[in-house]
Amino acid sequence: MTQATETAADNRRQDERRRRRPAFVLRERRTGFDRRRLAVAGPVAGSVESALVWLRDKPGTLAILLITVNILNLADFALTANALALGGYEMNPVMRVLFASDPILAGLVKVALIVGATILVWRFRRYRRTLMGGVLMVGVFAAVFIYHMYGLAVLG
Repeated sequence: MTQATETAADNRRQDERRRRRPAFVLRERRTGFDRRRLAVAGPVAGSVESALVWLRDKPGTLAILLITVNILNLADFALTANALALGGYEMNPVMRVLFASDPILAGLVKVALIVGATILVWRFRRYRRTLMGGVLMVGVFAAVFIYHMYGLAVLG
């Protein structure tokens, strides 16, 4: 090969290597737990932080928590349907409209929304706020279940 053809071949190889291809990869720099810890504003904030980190690191426990949310949701639907049959009143305005139109549709919507929410919590479990939402769901459904139990005890 002559000097000119070797130089042309080298340039061609370098040009091919230097082409930039667009990369559409969205990389998130940090998750909700990777931030530097700020000065904890008391024992409650530190306890919440450590509980969420523990929950993030224990996927089996999180799965049990999310299954509990779905079971409490089903219990809420069954107890609400029972209360409505006994002449009770649905307090949730959206579910009130759905129960008025079709109780089966109301049940399907209620179950689908909560199953979707728990799938989102599971998918994004590495984020602090998502885990807080999962814990909040358990708390809300537990409170609703206790409310139903109180209603059954008082009303019979």
